[in-house]
Amino acid sequence: MGLYNIAPYFAFMAFLCCLFALPVFRFVDATGSALGRVSTIDGLRGFLALSVMLYHGLIEYNYVTVGKWMAGDALFYRPLGGVAVMLFFMITAFLFWTRLLKRDGRPDWAALYIGRLFRIGPLYIVAVVAMAIIVFWRSGFELREPLDNFVPNMGRWLALGLNDDMQPINAFPWTIFILMGVTWSIKYEWWFYFSLVVTATFVRSGMHMVFALVGLAASFAIILTTQSDLWCLPAAFFCGIATASLLHEGFAPRLNVHTMSIIALAALAAMFSFAKTHAGVLQITLTGTAFYLICSGADLFGLLRLRSAQRMGHISYGIYLLQGIPMTVLFWQEPFKAWAIISPTHYWASLLLCGTVLCIIASMTFAMIERPFIRLGKSLSKLRLPWSENGAAIDIHKQ
Repeated sequence: MGLYNIAPYFAFMAFLCCLFALPVFRFVDATGSALGRVSTIDGLRGFLALSVMLYHGLIEYNYVTVGKWMAGDALFYRPLGGVAVMLFFMITAFLFWTRLLKRDGRPDWAALYIGRLFRIGPLYIVAVVAMAIIVFWRSGFELREPLDNFVPNMGRWLALGLNDDMQPINAFPWTIFILMGVTWSIKYEWWFYFSLVVTATFVRSGMHMVFALVGLAASFAIILTTQSDLWCLPAAFFCGIATASLLHEGFAPRLNVHTMSIIALAALAAMFSFAKTHAGVLQITLTGTAFYLICSGADLFGLLRLRSAQRMGHISYGIYLLQGIPMTVLFWQEPFKAWAIISPTHYWASLLLCGTVLCIIASMTFAMIERPFIRLGKSLSKLRLPWSENGAAIDIHKQ
């Protein structure tokens, strides 16, 4: 078996699906009313976060064997992490644009941002503090740089993702690898949230569909005329916005769930069959098509509605944010690293161990950190609101 064989990817996902089907993980099940939640999106999230973890895990192999942090030039795995992140951006845009559409562009802005702060911030702070502890552990618990360097560098890391200038902490050159650099994407999530104050005017004026389609077309045009992969980010957000606007106006496919699932899987299979990068008009179009169908009810033949998939979706933020900690700590142990790189089979077994540990940690942080702070954020919002949400509205605090 080669390192880049795709069979281990599906075996990895199948194992974790079986693991999270066990009753012991009931504590991560959704509580309260599920009205307004998009179950297919909930089921998708866990697979996306784990895909990013495996993408980085394969890069880690190159790092520990040849000392280079680079992705292998292999179909399926080369664009895997980027495609997963693009789908995360589409999910964010879809959920929050739907929120605006349901409230005619007039949500309670304070409640929205309080919800985001308490959803993103607590676990982010925990992750950065854990990273700092690991840095000091590897540094012999000695301060190895002046305080006037350490304090501002630590402050940048603690800025809830708003500052992605990820400088080494305590002069430890491998700081960024402890979290696999995943915090970069949070800055763009925040930018999207802040942009809603302005873009909501298109909803209030009834121009949301025009904004969505023109924005999508413009972002595609920019991709075609520039070389930077970062320009695919607006296209991903506009795919989510366009999906929300289309479904809000009743432009849902008149197809049964199985047919939509076939088309969605075919779009993804076509994209992975040729793409060496997630960035490109055709790649975004195929990914966006699959996303539109999933939001319309395509559950990939029931996979996204499995209880285990839903549970992994609930803990997906922890999986995404904490993915580097088990990998870096375990691979810093020379006996473990030596065993892992004996063969591709050994390495995939090591990734399965890392993924299992990661999911268990993410489950516990969800129960002990994420969920309590989500509830606290909602409670603070309700102190300001004498009325409750319409039952049909999407609960973005949970999403």
